[in-house]
Amino acid sequence: MDGKQCAGSVLGLASQIKRVFDTTTGRCGTQIRILNFVLVSYPDREIYQKDIEEELNIRSASVSMLLKKMKAQDFIRREKVSYDDRLKKVLPTSHTVEMKEQVERHIALLEKRLTAGIKEEELSIFSDVLKKMQENMELTERGNRYG
Repeated sequence: MDGKQCAGSVLGLASQIKRVFDTTTGRCGTQIRILNFVLVSYPDREIYQKDIEEELNIRSASVSMLLKKMKAQDFIRREKVSYDDRLKKVLPTSHTVEMKEQVERHIALLEKRLTAGIKEEELSIFSDVLKKMQENMELTERGNRYG
């Protein structure tokens, strides 16, 4: 498989996963991923927009837009911190905390469907390859390497 086919296959799979996940949950899959990250992290640590950007590999403007929508839908709340007026914690609402098990079930079901019939060894190799591809793209984004 050459690079063009590889990128097309990864993008196609990502689109399929997004469609299935959005349909299954009835919500935007990226919002569910953000909710899951916030719910899993809460209350053990404070979560900020930057944490979400880094954890989910989403650009700042996209996260900002999604957080505004999620706040309007009462999925999250933003709370200022005392030491920096510009910084706001991202917290789940009580409604969202009640949804935690449902969110976890949706994610577990997606993972089960996605990995059905794939051996543990194959998943391990796939995971290693994905990490290398992500590293290659990070280097490319920084202008350090291409081709």
